[in-house]
Amino acid sequence: MATLKRHPFHTVSSEVDQDDLDAKIKKHRRKVFAIIASIILLVLIALIAIYIYFEHKTYTSYEVINSIERSDTSASQFETFQGNLLKYTNDGAVYTDLNGNRIWNQTYEMDHPSTDSCNEYLVIYELNGTQIYILNKVSLQSSIQTTMPIQRVSVAKQGTIAVLMESEGISYLQLYDKEGTQLAAGELHVQNSGYPLDIALSEDGQKLAVAMLDINEGSVKTTIAFYNFGAVGQNSIDKIVGSYSYPDMLISRIHYMKDDTMVAFGDSKVVIFRGTQKPAESTSIEITEEVKSIFYDDQYFGLVFDSDSKEQPHRLELYNIKGAKVREVGISIDYNQIELLGNQDICIYNDNQCEIINRKGIRKLLCTFDKSLYKVISTAAQRNYTFILEGETRRVKLK
Repeated sequence: MATLKRHPFHTVSSEVDQDDLDAKIKKHRRKVFAIIASIILLVLIALIAIYIYFEHKTYTSYEVINSIERSDTSASQFETFQGNLLKYTNDGAVYTDLNGNRIWNQTYEMDHPSTDSCNEYLVIYELNGTQIYILNKVSLQSSIQTTMPIQRVSVAKQGTIAVLMESEGISYLQLYDKEGTQLAAGELHVQNSGYPLDIALSEDGQKLAVAMLDINEGSVKTTIAFYNFGAVGQNSIDKIVGSYSYPDMLISRIHYMKDDTMVAFGDSKVVIFRGTQKPAESTSIEITEEVKSIFYDDQYFGLVFDSDSKEQPHRLELYNIKGAKVREVGISIDYNQIELLGNQDICIYNDNQCEIINRKGIRKLLCTFDKSLYKVISTAAQRNYTFILEGETRRVKLK
């Protein structure tokens, strides 16, 4: 009897159908992907266009998001610290968030309170007095009572402070940690080194620069001395690791922008020093006009000069940390304050006018207020600001 051989079930047409189906699926997927990619590209183009539009738009008004009343005195002064608001007077300081909620308050009695801050630490001290308070965004860390009048205090990012004092023609330098423990001390004799004009402590608290003015037989000279309180300074006399003199130049302000970069503002030159241990002169910018104002943060510094234009009576030059000029713009208003905001906008204002110029040199805001303006605070949102006005904190959106 014959047997039937079984063969696997197979047809050519089924294979063709499957290949055709796979090809159609791949084609469909490519089409969907192309559509999605096109949509994403259009959205990105739209967002870029919107960003460019708002970056180049000049606003003259705003809408108030919310307003909080404050009780101030005529002696109230304001600073921003860690994104919040510090109000201080002769009687004490109050630290609040931008909604007016109190974080801490510190009482004291000072005739001339002054402040300095770096990262998470703030110092409040009495100019020509003897009180110092070291604080962070949570509470008071320590207080120090000096034995001589204070001329200047500079704070580092971990709460270390350098204190410049003066008594009977002798200047003294002292270094404290955030708990108020003295770390180092020394004297500066005016007849040997000149009269101290300013001090600057690096963020790490390891390097201290001192600018000293020497007037001898009618000639003027400024000397900048660099101290190192780390291992490198242990091998140097009096911990001085560098000294630079500038005849016929007055250097009234010095500032550490980074641990390895310090800038000195003179009346005829701006000098940038670099060096992680032993700073040396790196770049200098010649000044041929009288400087009306200086301002800075940890990335940029600016110089303001008068101009001949009636529409823009002042000219602003902005430089990066390397000393390269990145922007030059005119200022439209007379002012009493100029500063870089947290978003690096340049803010120029007086009692009732405010002008904000963005990083590209575009005038972002020019407006007038119905109350005295004390402070301007930027936010993460491009068009949102907080105006500290007389008796009111006003959170706004430019329109």
